[in-house]
Amino acid sequence: MDLTCAGVQTPAIDDRTDLGVIYDSLFDGEALDGIYRGCETGVRLLAVTNRRLLMVETTSCDDRRALTSVPYARVTSVSYLATAGESVASSTTVGIRVLYTLYELGCKAEDQARELHDLITWHLVCT
Repeated sequence: MDLTCAGVQTPAIDDRTDLGVIYDSLFDGEALDGIYRGCETGVRLLAVTNRRLLMVETTSCDDRRALTSVPYARVTSVSYLATAGESVASSTTVGIRVLYTLYELGCKAEDQARELHDLITWHLVCT
């Protein structure tokens, strides 16, 4: 099942509960710019809205999941993360630094990682 949000093609989401939490958390006037699926650990689902980032993530304590809401004013950087021997230009992992915490989202493809990186960067620089 493919979902489309605000004209952005989003990856298939097989956990409708997480997706429902994202939609239920939107405020009046808040619009989705994109939804990105990550790995089972760390950030599982990332929604980029016109006001903030919403992340469904696995916490380190007791494998619990958390819904984390981050206003753009708290995002200090967005990065491509590459392992040793991997080119940063072809990385599929995007890092989002929120104050002193780094969140990682492993995308399925380079173009998805680039789209996510560029969308967050646009919100940080242009809005």
